[in-house]
Amino acid sequence: MTSIHHVYGALRYETPWRLHMVAVAALTALGLTGALRLFRARQAGGLGTAALGLFALLTLALPVGMIGTYEGLYNHVLKNLLFFGGASPSLLHTLFPPPVYELPNDFFFELTGNLQVVPAALSLLFLSRLLEQWLRDRKRPARAFGV
Repeated sequence: MTSIHHVYGALRYETPWRLHMVAVAALTALGLTGALRLFRARQAGGLGTAALGLFALLTLALPVGMIGTYEGLYNHVLKNLLFFGGASPSLLHTLFPPPVYELPNDFFFELTGNLQVVPAALSLLFLSRLLEQWLRDRKRPARAFGV
């Protein structure tokens, strides 16, 4: 979602600097995939725990924090609520100064910006479930053969 949003925004607003998020998203996906695979392969040991920690930190920092909270919630949801709610232009330009920010003037750009919150929320939900399961599994006593 963030790659589509940023490529479109770079083309629409002639701001090629937005394209850096495609690389950030790709590197994040690689890091998340690698950490999750390592965790699944080595769950029982310290390496698995470290991989899960890396997966959790990457998830919280990038998809949830940077993309979902900052880019989605602040840059788009809040901006749209204030703009369509009648906030003053001076407040909008203080919170969202040009040329970094665009006030709502393109439906697709704003839609894809707002929708970045959805995968972030799902990432947080699934991460919390994974961590709960991992903690639950660690609390179970080890069983001897035949017991």
